[in-house]
Amino acid sequence: MKRFLIIFSMFLLSVAAAQAAPVKLLHLCSTPDGATGVSASYLAEVAAKYNVATIQTSCGKTLTKTMRQVAEGKADITASPFILNFLMMKGLGPYAGLGKKKGAELAGNLRVLYSYNIALFYLVAFESKGIDNWEKLRGKTIFNGPPRGGATTTAKGIIFHVTGMKEGKGYNAKHVSWPQADSIFLDGGVDASVRPGMNPPQWLPIYEAAGKVVIVSVPKAKWEGKGFKKLATGPGSVPVLLPIKDLNWGKVKVISEDGYFRGLSQTAGDVVHKNMSKSLAKKLTAAFIKDIDQLFKKTPWARGALYGSTDLKQMGYCKVGAKFHPGAVEAWEEAGRKIPDCAKP
Repeated sequence: MKRFLIIFSMFLLSVAAAQAAPVKLLHLCSTPDGATGVSASYLAEVAAKYNVATIQTSCGKTLTKTMRQVAEGKADITASPFILNFLMMKGLGPYAGLGKKKGAELAGNLRVLYSYNIALFYLVAFESKGIDNWEKLRGKTIFNGPPRGGATTTAKGIIFHVTGMKEGKGYNAKHVSWPQADSIFLDGGVDASVRPGMNPPQWLPIYEAAGKVVIVSVPKAKWEGKGFKKLATGPGSVPVLLPIKDLNWGKVKVISEDGYFRGLSQTAGDVVHKNMSKSLAKKLTAAFIKDIDQLFKKTPWARGALYGSTDLKQMGYCKVGAKFHPGAVEAWEEAGRKIPDCAKP
């Protein structure tokens, strides 16, 4: 009997230890110094701090692929530009091969923990390249994103609506993964980049250290035109209008006809599979919410990236079919924040 009690006690201790051990999760992101990388590293930090989970972050990924991995249950968390949620749901763009039925099924597996602005889009070049307006991309070679992905799709759309040019028909492009995006620009492998960045762009100090840099605003007439407006107010996007005098972009020359930088920004969120337990999703989201002010202090542009915004107008959940995890809904509502009805599962 004594031996049985000892064995039984050891069993209970082992079960308790297993239950106490933190969950191990994999969080996939794109650029480590951009919105998705900062989000992933912050969540890993607070999840460890509050003993919710041990999160391994892996950046430099193409999000079209990582979203499918999470939707198929092959990874735990990924950054999700909301335009990709929409395209997957419709079986369009990079998900055309899935078809509408399979795409809708996979998109239906994704659930949001929290949302943010993933990036503004910029036309950036060294001043020596002589690219001081969008039309001068004609005949040039540019970087506009990885071989596939939401950022590449958006960059192509912006160029088309501003200039009427398509890749291979007006300009050429080189596509590399995000870890190579700065080097291909710095070594002169491309004439310019049309790429995402924060406000201020996190890559700008590196570029300015190598030479004089220009960023070109979308012309006012094009920005206000039907084509660009449709793109900027479409699924996963919001229009951007910033007074240049208020920008803190270092020595970069911002080219605009009237003192305003015009462009668009993409909305996004970090998503998990719908089968993640409600308890875990709630704990992860609650940890994210609890220390959000620390994120704003550590990363100057984080507040402008609207981390944790649940505002329907700012995030556009309805247009893209994005749904929050039930555990995340509880965490936000307990923190006094409303989740729009269209974003509830």
